[in-house]
Amino acid sequence: MNDIRDVKPPVGLPDFWWLLWVALGLIAAAALIYLFRRYSKKNNQALLVTPVPELSAWEKAYQQLEALRRENLPDKGVFKEFFTRVADIVRQYMENRFDIRAPHMSTEEFLYFLKVSGHLNESQKNALKEFLNSCDMVKFAKYDPTLKEASTNFDLAKRLVDDTRI
Repeated sequence: MNDIRDVKPPVGLPDFWWLLWVALGLIAAAALIYLFRRYSKKNNQALLVTPVPELSAWEKAYQQLEALRRENLPDKGVFKEFFTRVADIVRQYMENRFDIRAPHMSTEEFLYFLKVSGHLNESQKNALKEFLNSCDMVKFAKYDPTLKEASTNFDLAKRLVDDTRI
């Protein structure tokens, strides 16, 4: 019975609360330094970048139309791509200019919306209808246009942009 002893009393741990507070303080200081450096870099980078003025809707459309003209797709016989792209440029222009979701509408929906909205006058509506119908004929009905029709359609697109710009 000599090897059985009574339970020893609890041993007191040293008081390390001050060490916990120091560790939390260091973590908080590191977090503040990190956040300060992160946001000061963003502000410095924002100051270094000079903002480029945004082009107006008609300027974008003109640049796109000019780029399309330089590709000379009708002379290469690529009519479907030419008519598709020129229609997309005009639809994108109308979306940017009048805040219409034109690229996501069918031709009939788009023309009806313009009829109701009053953004265009009658001659502009008729020109747009003629333009979109000729594009749809090439895109969906497999119509083979001539070079003159492609040129006329391109000129009509430029006229629509000219007539509706601010």
